[in-house]
Amino acid sequence: MKTNEQIIQEVTALMADVWLAACEQRVIGFAGSRNMVLDVRERVVLFGPASGDECRQFIHRMAALDVLRALGTERVADASLRVVNGGKAPMLS
Repeated sequence: MKTNEQIIQEVTALMADVWLAACEQRVIGFAGSRNMVLDVRERVVLFGPASGDECRQFIHRMAALDVLRALGTERVADASLRVVNGGKAPMLS
């Protein structure tokens, strides 16, 4: 049986790994003077054009949702997206 400390260490490591992977997958790209968030795996624009700060905020919010999903809290992640989308079903997976 794992101790609480071991569980916390494993959860923390998982969160860090998922966060870093999410931030590597979604990057800020530029088209002229416009900032956009790009998904490097899917090769699509996810967000923008927007300011650099808005793009960074988008990337971090999506990373947080990825962490929630990795921890098995899919319903919490989907509820968060519903709030952002004005009550509509989540658009991103």
